[in-house]
This record gives sequence, structure tokens and C-alpha cells, in this order.
Amino acid sequence: MKQTMLKTHGLTKKYGQFTALNQASLTLEQGDIYGLVGRNGAGKTTFFKCVMGLAKPTAGEIEIGGSSANLNEARQQIGFMINAAFFPYLNPKQNLEYLAMIKGITDKGEIERLLKLVQLDGVKKPFKAFSMGMKQRLGLAAALMGRPPIVVLDEPINGLDPQGIADIRNILQLENEKNGTTFIVSSHILSELDLVATRFGFIEQGNLVKEISHTELHEHTKKALVIEVDDGQKALAVLQSKFGITDVSVDGNKLVLESNVEKSNVIARALFNEGLELFRLSPQETTLEEYFMGLVGGQNV
Repeated sequence: MKQTMLKTHGLTKKYGQFTALNQASLTLEQGDIYGLVGRNGAGKTTFFKCVMGLAKPTAGEIEIGGSSANLNEARQQIGFMINAAFFPYLNPKQNLEYLAMIKGITDKGEIERLLKLVQLDGVKKPFKAFSMGMKQRLGLAAALMGRPPIVVLDEPINGLDPQGIADIRNILQLENEKNGTTFIVSSHILSELDLVATRFGFIEQGNLVKEISHTELHEHTKKALVIEVDDGQKALAVLQSKFGITDVSVDGNKLVLESNVEKSNVIARALFNEGLELFRLSPQETTLEEYFMGLVGGQNV
């Protein structure tokens, strides 16, 4: 059974009359790469700030490593990247050396490992001259320093080009597989998180509306084949006898198949040869973005 690394119960944060986070209950398990998905302003950063002690929750409870006691001590086991900020006049190595000193890390090899991992080894220019991509890479290196068991990353791919996004994704997968690092990563780009995340939480207007595994997500977004004929029951019999298809739903003369989608031409020919009139045969797929918008828009998904 997987260990629960982070858990929140009814986590709420209000600023005056504005509720930035509303009763958010989230569970992060060991080995997860958890994608926290939400539009800009949905409450992702507020959630992270409460978890990391950068903002005081109005209500609710936080557990780290199965306990809500000694949270400040427990937070030392979490690496985080929230609005990465460094000394503007120091180069990446110097910035990491300062951070290592603050954290009490004396292993000089750790800095070299991180610089190589994020492809900043050999970079001599100061942080103020960095591109957005370089700033994000250094922020990731800082979050990974000391191999913390939990790493919190707030919009790590924001402003990156496709190659930069792929590099960040590869680093997360490498650290997760090699060191067993558990990640919780926020983004408003579901399609990018889908390439790396094992579980998802969807947040909208401060509400965590759903938690779902990668497999469950794709159950909601898988392809189907929609068929309309003049005799639904006869078409069903043809599909069962000639193709062994059982995962089909029938509504009158409309059939929806969840398998053999790629055999649409063969299926059409078989139905025609059995004397059926074919009015419609078309593939149907709900994209990740459509699923997300349907979810946060309050539609039944």
C-alpha cells in the first residue's frame, strides 16, 4: 500500500470576502506525479502557499507524511518552486551554493549534479541575464536540491518553448523513476501534464472539483465510433457475430462502439452486405481540453 505523502482536509483561504481556496481536500501518494490543473487564478498557487506555510489557511488541515504535527519541520522535507527568485547578480552555481549553505548541504557534488541535470553547467552569466527558460531550470534545480521526497512545482513550464517543456518533463520522469521523488505540479495546460502525470486534480474558483487517475482520465476521453442504421438490433447482431464486438451501446437505431474504431471501413462494408441502410458512421473523441472545460464548466462528466 502506498504511503500518503501529503493530505489536505477542507483547506480554505480567504482574503477578506474573497475565497481563494474553498474546502480543498487533496491526497498525494508516494511516487505520484500529480497534476494540479486549473485556469489562471483558479487557486493553484494559493493551495501551494498554504501547504508550504507561505500563507496561513483560514480553515482546514494539512498532513505531511501522515501527520499534522510539527508542520514547519515536516516542510523541510519538501522542495518547492513558487515564483522562483534568486540573487540577480549571481550565476547559477553561485546561487545554488548559497541555497546549499542555507539548507546545510555540504556535498559539493550535489550542486554539480543539479546543474548538469537542468543543463546549466558551465553557464557563467548572472541570473538577471537569464531567459525565462533558464530561470525555470534554475528554479527546478533549487527545488530538487538534497533529493527531497516531495517536490512542489508551480507552473514550471510557463513561458517555455516546446524543447524547454520536453526537458522539464524528462527531468521529472527521471527523478521520479531514479530517486522515487513524489511531485505535485500545477499547470493550466492539461495536454502537457497528460504526458507526465499519473494522477490529476482539477481546481476551479478555489474548489477542487475532481481527483482522477491517468487511466480514468483517458476512459473519459477515449475514441468511439457512432453508427446510425435503419435497424439497430440487426446491426448489433452483425457486429457481435462477425467482429465479436460486445462493448457497444444501443439507443434505438444508433450504436456507439468503444473498440474497433480503426475498422470503420470494414464495419461499414459488413453492415451494407447484410442489407442494412447506413445513415451515419463517424469517429467521436472527447479531447482532454473538452473534458476539462466540461468539468470546470459544471457539465456532467
